[in-house]
Amino acid sequence: MRTSRPVLGSLLLSAALSGPAFAQQPPAPHGPSATTSSGVQAGATPDSFTLQLKAQAVVLDVVVTNAKGEIVTNLGKDDFQVLEDKVPQVIRTLDSPASHAPAKDIPIHSTAELDRLEPNAPVTLIVLDEINTPFGDEAFARDSLKKFLDRQGETLQQPTLLGAVDLTHFMLLHDYTTSRQDILSALDHHFAAYPWHMDGASWKADQFNASFASLIEIAEATRGHSGHKSLIWVGRGFPPFDPTTLPEQFNEGLKQVIESCTDALTDARVALYTLDPAGISMAPEEVDADGFVGDPFGGQIDFNVMAEATGGHAFFGRNDVDKLIAASARDGAGFYTLTYAPAVARTDAKEFRSIRVVMKDPSLHAATRQGYYSRGVSASGPAKVVLKGQNRQIFDLGLAAQSVLVYDAVHIDVQRVAGPSGQFRLVLNSADLAWHEAGARKLDAKITVIAETFDSKGNALDLTSKLSTLQVGEASVPNTPDSATVSLFDNIPTKPSATRIRFVVRDETNRKIGAVNFDLNGVNKGTR
Repeated sequence: MRTSRPVLGSLLLSAALSGPAFAQQPPAPHGPSATTSSGVQAGATPDSFTLQLKAQAVVLDVVVTNAKGEIVTNLGKDDFQVLEDKVPQVIRTLDSPASHAPAKDIPIHSTAELDRLEPNAPVTLIVLDEINTPFGDEAFARDSLKKFLDRQGETLQQPTLLGAVDLTHFMLLHDYTTSRQDILSALDHHFAAYPWHMDGASWKADQFNASFASLIEIAEATRGHSGHKSLIWVGRGFPPFDPTTLPEQFNEGLKQVIESCTDALTDARVALYTLDPAGISMAPEEVDADGFVGDPFGGQIDFNVMAEATGGHAFFGRNDVDKLIAASARDGAGFYTLTYAPAVARTDAKEFRSIRVVMKDPSLHAATRQGYYSRGVSASGPAKVVLKGQNRQIFDLGLAAQSVLVYDAVHIDVQRVAGPSGQFRLVLNSADLAWHEAGARKLDAKITVIAETFDSKGNALDLTSKLSTLQVGEASVPNTPDSATVSLFDNIPTKPSATRIRFVVRDETNRKIGAVNFDLNGVNKGTR
């Protein structure tokens, strides 16, 4: 399936490189306002993007290898030391790699089955980059992926998703599956596109938009699955550039977008591995005498810097891409998860906080993300950083509506109502929503609901949106609904040419997004 990606108008780099014509905003959700069956009032989507850090606990996924590069899985809490900005931290919890291992006898064939049967399993997402990767390298990447698959058994060790991305589309070639043959078949049926060859600033801005929009899409879509994700990006991404050459106002806006994208990936437990078989290795990272890396985006911006920042790795100029794919997937299954609370609270917003994990045994090496961006957390509660004028909320909704990935942060089951034409029942998991006291043992949750119809070629037809308030009874536990699910009804006008409806639900408090595809020919591609 194929989807048109909305322009990431919030990236100020686009405006700096190619002028106002490129920096257009994605269309805001439109359509008639409505009320749900519970008497919900519609409203407008806010105009600014707010980042919130709600807890002072830091979660790290750490891969430990020995001098031979082999994964080490039998360590305890005392074998690790965590330093944040060179200050030792107290490790609260440590989960071993064995606690993440998926059951080998449970077949997975969709995101729905993954979340229901293996909610904590590590997964692998393989993305073929057709944005700026030469056609010969694309062919080499496909052959390498087949070599990797040929070495696997009929059942893959981890649920694996296969996708491809070009300048305007993210293509879901196959949803999560443990079947090797499913991935091979999807690969054989996908014909790689010739990359566009253009010159100039506008072309670079398009590449930047396509790469970062895809990363944000993947982060938001996989946010609901609590397992670790190894995102293996085969290709070049966007070309490197020096942000200091941009006007100061553009440079600052660009940094904020990059920081929010990096945090979105790490919050979703996505480690990015970039594999460029024809690329040239970048200069080694600058570290101080104690081995700490500063802000990874403080100098030249390179797509591969994202990999190191998220705890993954960047590989260049290698002919054994199939082995690198295997190693990246192996890392995703052989990690420890540890948590700590920062010993020193910070109130300075946009401060990069460096993390380093040191092993008691000096012959062992620990790999994890380089740090995170402080959002001004203080003892008084969560702090906010508002990206003025960025319109990120509208972009995220537009991206979810145009995507074909299942977003599982809010689980949705779509049911067609018998009788009235165009009426659908959406069943949501109550635990995915943020509930607020509404008096008389009642709870409210505010959500945005978008429904967009498409024809068989993926062309968008009609879109409706509304802001709704759901109300349920309260259980004996405060702020907890008395039912596991909550339902609402939606009337969706459909043209005769419509073959699919994309339903998107976003909680307006916690910003979680759920999105599913409903096949009007009778197949519901939902999360349940």
